[in-house]
Amino acid sequence: MGEVDRVETAERLGRSRSRIFFMMAFVLFAQQAVYLASPEASRSPFQIGAWFIIILLMLLLIATGGFLLKGRKVWDLLNDETSRMNRAASQAVGFWMTMLTAMFIYVDSMFEAVSLNEALHIIVTVGVGAALISFAARERRAHQLG
Repeated sequence: MGEVDRVETAERLGRSRSRIFFMMAFVLFAQQAVYLASPEASRSPFQIGAWFIIILLMLLLIATGGFLLKGRKVWDLLNDETSRMNRAASQAVGFWMTMLTAMFIYVDSMFEAVSLNEALHIIVTVGVGAALISFAARERRAHQLG
């Protein structure tokens, strides 16, 4: 693959990355809505395992910016300074949303019982989802401006 091909591939992947991150956040929230809608007694280990795997994959996406399988040179082009700044800012958004959600659940638990399992699912899902959406929005904006 020549340098021009790598640049074109990185540019194409960079534009599609925001759509992929938006879709991953949608999948995460949809899966979590199905999980929380089912009664606690009927939740299967498969549902819990699926959520756990999805969270791990999405954390990996947030940590790396995605596309690790496209080769080091393409990844280096995708992981430019703007992308690294967007990823860091998105991780901060995820952190703050996690903290605010935990505080909200703490206050809510004073009025209504919330199981530890449900609380952890909600806190982690909101934090990871917020980071995904934040990164996707920042990357979309960067590609529209660039």
